[in-house]
Amino acid sequence: MAEPSPLRVADALDKLVHQFSDPLSFYRELIQNSLDAGSEEVEISLTYEASESGGVAQIHVQDWGCGMNREIIEKQLTRLFSSAKDGDRTKIGKFGIGFVSVFAIDPHIVCVDTSRDGEHWRVLFGRDRRFELRRLDTPVEGTRIRLYKPMPRRDFDQLVERSREVILYWCKHVRGEIRFQGEVLNRPLDLDAPIQVREEVDHTLTLVGHPPSGSGSACFYNRGLTLNEGDPQEYVELAYKISSDHLEHTLTRDNVIRDENYFKVIARLDALIKGPLCREVFARLSALIDAGEPPTDYHYRAAAWHVRAQPPHPRGVERHTVALSPSGARLTFQQIHRAYEAMAKGKDGPLLAAVRSPLTDALEAAGRLVLLAPPTAPVHHLLRAIQTPLTGQPPASVVTYCTALAPHTDLEEARWRPLATAVDALMRAHGAKLSGVTIGHFDYPESAIAQRVAITQRRFGELSLTAEVTELGASIFSRRRVLVLGADHPTVDTLISLAHREPEFAAYLLAKLFFLGERLDAVLDGQLAALTLTHRDQRLGV
Repeated sequence: MAEPSPLRVADALDKLVHQFSDPLSFYRELIQNSLDAGSEEVEISLTYEASESGGVAQIHVQDWGCGMNREIIEKQLTRLFSSAKDGDRTKIGKFGIGFVSVFAIDPHIVCVDTSRDGEHWRVLFGRDRRFELRRLDTPVEGTRIRLYKPMPRRDFDQLVERSREVILYWCKHVRGEIRFQGEVLNRPLDLDAPIQVREEVDHTLTLVGHPPSGSGSACFYNRGLTLNEGDPQEYVELAYKISSDHLEHTLTRDNVIRDENYFKVIARLDALIKGPLCREVFARLSALIDAGEPPTDYHYRAAAWHVRAQPPHPRGVERHTVALSPSGARLTFQQIHRAYEAMAKGKDGPLLAAVRSPLTDALEAAGRLVLLAPPTAPVHHLLRAIQTPLTGQPPASVVTYCTALAPHTDLEEARWRPLATAVDALMRAHGAKLSGVTIGHFDYPESAIAQRVAITQRRFGELSLTAEVTELGASIFSRRRVLVLGADHPTVDTLISLAHREPEFAAYLLAKLFFLGERLDAVLDGQLAALTLTHRDQRLGV
């Protein structure tokens, strides 16, 4: 089989000219050359000269770097091109590879003026990419490049707009000053992220943070020149920018080369995220709570991200305040995490409350961890992140528990006494294991018993499981319980008044309401009614 034909230099040059997806990417290459030449500023301007034939656009790129002498021009700038005098083509030079990009827009003339070491030169390239080298009589500060391309005026206006976009994209973070039509386009490397950290080490500047939108971005630069900007493949909710002398772009300038240096940079980014950024997130969260300012959805989403990203939990944040109890006690990440661990083991876990109440005060006094977490509160982002790997189930609400509050005054208690006495007599006659009947208040924030006419407790005013407040046994094995009548219930209030005239009848109605929905049937109703009539007859002496 015949050997393939050697690739002609002209073909190689064409491939290099058209290697960029956007022809205007030549701006990036020229600016990079200027920075390599030590220039601290680059001036770019576009002008238009109208004519009867349609006009010519002129693109001017000026830097104040070290310039070029003849040796640099011949061995670097023009190594890809043939001389108009001798037709020589030589090997590819690094400087020339970027410079050939100017031909992507098909200029009719390219003029390069430059000086160095007392030499002053003009290099003229024609549309055929052949060049002429001419001496200049006057020195040039740095290097000045001009491109001439015929086009209609409307195309020129579009060229100006697109040029600005391209330069801003590729060169937004380079050092020095990049001016376009008099406007400074470059800016310091930064992030739109309220919580972020930065690190500069080994010629690599890394910024990473949590964007408010929660939509991440990954941007790579070499000395501020854009290598790639896009969506992150990892850390999808984070935004990060990395500018490193160790990163290189692909030949097409549309991505970063995934080499050893790239993976070293990513490893350092990972350490920065799991260490300083994580600690900064929790420090900000803690500072807001300690200052009495409610953390926002943003802060808790950021904290939750780190909890999910570092199972079983992030290190170094255990003592940071992340939530409050209803009474205002500060709760640390460690306290909450341990409470969830206890719940996962079947022990008492955390409880959620929407507001402070006598119930939450009692729970806290009993040593239970109660979190102030209304249903739509941002803290739930963090709580879900903690619970998912441990239990998969949310913690119980404080409504799992209830209590009864004592009478406000002695006078109030005296008004209740006739009904309590009558109910006690009826229930005992029925065989209920009672240790007493009293009246209490059920109407407090997040009360699970506010609509009940009565509950039972082992001791009045204790913390009781809501599921157990209807227990009232009659067997020999049943424990005695206190029957607490709900003073805030409107029906009970009516029965209190009725008890002063017909205590037995008031007690009968209340007993029926207590058993209603539990075990009230015709038999029980008949028993209660018979006992009521008997007690009433006894009182009246019938």
